[in-house]
Amino acid sequence: MIKVTKDNYKKLFLEKKVFFEEQIDNKAPKDYFESNYRAFRHRAEFSILRKDSQLFYGMTIDGKKEAVNSFPIASNLIQELMVLMLDKINNHAELSSKLFQIEFQSSRNGEALISLIYHKQLGQDWLNIASIISEEYSISIIGRSKKQVEVIGKDFVTEIYNYSNKAFPLRLYDQCFSQTNPDICDEMLDWVSTYSQKQMRDVMELHCGLGTFTILLSHIFNKVLATENSRPSIKALKINIDLNKRKNIFFGRLSGKETLEAFQGKRYFRRLDGINLDEFKLETIFLDPPREGLDKNTLEELKDIKNIIYISCGFESFVRDLKQLKETHRIVRTAMFDQFPYTDHIESGAILERITPV
Repeated sequence: MIKVTKDNYKKLFLEKKVFFEEQIDNKAPKDYFESNYRAFRHRAEFSILRKDSQLFYGMTIDGKKEAVNSFPIASNLIQELMVLMLDKINNHAELSSKLFQIEFQSSRNGEALISLIYHKQLGQDWLNIASIISEEYSISIIGRSKKQVEVIGKDFVTEIYNYSNKAFPLRLYDQCFSQTNPDICDEMLDWVSTYSQKQMRDVMELHCGLGTFTILLSHIFNKVLATENSRPSIKALKINIDLNKRKNIFFGRLSGKETLEAFQGKRYFRRLDGINLDEFKLETIFLDPPREGLDKNTLEELKDIKNIIYISCGFESFVRDLKQLKETHRIVRTAMFDQFPYTDHIESGAILERITPV
């Protein structure tokens, strides 16, 4: 298991920092952001293990599923609820029967959502018990099985993100990707806000998710064209735009490749009906792609973009993409955000500006 101590965290962070320095070999300024060493993770997923008629939380450790008695990297609220919920599950057969996974999500303002996932249909007895627990602990509970979703309370938690002495709310929905380490997410938002080119121009955001950076960008740029290929995330994005009363965000359900093709007039998409792309004065593109990074077509199209803001959760692909982008762009600044302490994963950021003529 992970040795969760301040000294161990400092040691592992320094190793990441040295590795980052070696791989990002350029003279541009580099920024480093440390995480809390414990209680930093606000999402956690566990399988369910059964032993001697008792249920335990399970995780895969070194290729083997093992029981987890504690999880100190999870938020304090999740740690508390883990104990309470396991006791309820073991004392109610209707909760424990055919349960195979449990997911926790919390926010820093004390909201929590627990999803219980089953290999059975959920009946009225399950709903009655789950409703009592929901009220007792002031949490939301979701029950999932094949073709069935039961929501008791809400299917989201509301996180308040902070940057540059400003704040905004965001609803983080079940089944949608969201940042697991909100304190580091604050640092990412602040870094983007601080070092983006401040101008009354427009920005295109690819892979926008449910709007974590979209809301920020709408305060920095004149207009935001945001796209995402996930239906649930686009639905959540619209709600978060309305929640923040932002009128300068235009969005559509497209992949990154489709967005660039639409903007260049190569293809028409009904999913962008009502948005006049000719009205956008785009000089900046914001990228936060999946771990595999950018595809070849996207990299090729980026050569004509004046400013690029690139956030990455896949360090290997990030280094690869920067190598190609440096053929046409200068790296202005980079950053390492320790989003995932005690792992090899590195969350990175780069701000680039074009050095070659269009």
